[in-house]
Amino acid sequence: MKTSYNWLKDFVDFPHSPAEMTDLLTRTGLNVEDVEEVGGEWTDVVVGKVLECNPVPDTDHLSQCIVDIGSGENLHIVCGAPNVAAGQLVPVAIVGAVLPGGFRITRRKLRGVESQGMICSEKELGISDEKSGIMVLPDYCQIGKPVEDYFGEKDWIFDIEVTINRGDWLSHLGVAREIKAATGLELKLPQIELQETAELTSDCVSVDIQSPDRCPRYSARVIKGVNVAHSPLWMQDRLRKVGLRPISNVVDITNYVMRELGHPLHAFDYHLVKDGNIVVRIAEEGEKFITLDGREHTLSKDDLLIADRQRGVGLAGVMGGENSEINADTKDVILECAYFEPVGIRITSRNTGISTDSSSRFERGVDPEMTAFAIDRTAYLINKFAGGETLAGIADEYPQPWESHKLQLRPERVNSLLSTKLDAKEITGYLEGLGCEVESGGTISVTPPSWRHDLEREIDLVEEVAR
Repeated sequence: MKTSYNWLKDFVDFPHSPAEMTDLLTRTGLNVEDVEEVGGEWTDVVVGKVLECNPVPDTDHLSQCIVDIGSGENLHIVCGAPNVAAGQLVPVAIVGAVLPGGFRITRRKLRGVESQGMICSEKELGISDEKSGIMVLPDYCQIGKPVEDYFGEKDWIFDIEVTINRGDWLSHLGVAREIKAATGLELKLPQIELQETAELTSDCVSVDIQSPDRCPRYSARVIKGVNVAHSPLWMQDRLRKVGLRPISNVVDITNYVMRELGHPLHAFDYHLVKDGNIVVRIAEEGEKFITLDGREHTLSKDDLLIADRQRGVGLAGVMGGENSEINADTKDVILECAYFEPVGIRITSRNTGISTDSSSRFERGVDPEMTAFAIDRTAYLINKFAGGETLAGIADEYPQPWESHKLQLRPERVNSLLSTKLDAKEITGYLEGLGCEVESGGTISVTPPSWRHDLEREIDLVEEVAR
């Protein structure tokens, strides 16, 4: 699991350096296999605006651009990219700038025309392999501002080994909870300021769970009037740094929240789901289904489908369907946030040969109590960065609610196994720091939180105290 140092700071305002945090996480039981320093690999790259773009005489591909970088004096820059045009906001490496690989920008002449800098591609900035044209920045970028104000900030990526029993570590929130428990610092949850319309979600979408043992909970929301475009640069940057390729604002936001909170989500084009009817059912033996990657699969009764009344639209917990995907023309969206039984997802992933970020989380077990918060967070971000209006309420079917269970922990057993002299108050403090509800008496009564499926026996609690 690739975890961002800067992203973790959104949850816990810790003072630790990257090296100190590596040590803290490892001592807490999260094995940090590698730490990679990323971003911040350039100097003196600023936002510029192309005022004019004219062909360089006697060439078929070079353009002489006049670029405003907010300094009061416009730069003349020769650019060979086919997509450069007047009116664009672009990243400009000024004279003296250093790009990834140590490449220094100097004044130089190209075909007899002086160039006072370079308009950069994503490849030249080291943020992706895209080199077919220059990078065009969004309209909200301000001329003259350093581009690292919008993307490319220096960060450190922890590659954390996640064991099969700790699915909660597959998120920044999950790792942040461990930091909070180890340090006693405050945990901050992400912002949600969701504005809903008067129109009800229940008037536009229905959810029918026909296999509650395989899908104990399914939550859906509807957002109307979105504008599918690029996601904000800072979001693209964070996704790239943890190994995900940006696609579009709506899809990127679902991936962002998954990496943020640990709960997979999926977005359907509302008008490609017949009558807004969501049916969660077992696939028919031999049923054909084409996933988002264009591959056709022959399903069995081991597989769970998200469907409408006519056809499958998603392979539950694994991958969406090609027939309902978000596209450039999408205006209305159905958001899905569900809890799927882990073993069934593991079987489908194995049978289809598909392993995704989504399936790896469902296989380990996600938090069934998180669906409403995660779907609201996603809707809030879509409204903020893709526009649209969120309909009132959640279509939330929960036929098999999560039930808490209590474990009994004997302080003397803890001390016997760990060779410690901890009293009940100290033990209680450790467990409460991990999100457990604790009642002290002769023995300690412990209710694990909904995200800790692995806490089943007294010895599991002893291990948590030891950590």
